[in-house]
Amino acid sequence: MCQIGDIIVVYRYKDGNKTLPTHSFVVLDDNNGQIQGIDFDFVGLVMSSFKDEEQKKRKLSYPGNFPITPDDQEIYDGDNGESGYIKAEQFYYFNKEKIPYKVIGKLDVEIFNLLIDFIQKLVSDGVIFRQITENL
Repeated sequence: MCQIGDIIVVYRYKDGNKTLPTHSFVVLDDNNGQIQGIDFDFVGLVMSSFKDEEQKKRKLSYPGNFPITPDDQEIYDGDNGESGYIKAEQFYYFNKEKIPYKVIGKLDVEIFNLLIDFIQKLVSDGVIFRQITENL
């Protein structure tokens, strides 16, 4: 069972017509709810790592990307990985019974709170959010 702030690996998920392989997400909300009349169990934000400094500059130029470092997360088995970013304007809605996933760690509480502040600023700045519901 995942909780707010957990870092999970989703083994297979959908975005539009594409089925995508294993990827990390941070759990934004673990309260059951409905979107567009469909039940969901949790909302996740996709996480990605930087390949190099050029990509880092490019990815952080997008207003919806929130930077994270290895110190911002605790991974239970292994190291904390690389620096990267969270796509804070893309909300993935999941049904736990339909999605194969595993909890692998958690985001630092202070960093999670900064992420929430970042999302609220995106809202006040009028950034358009994507709501991905193909995993329900």
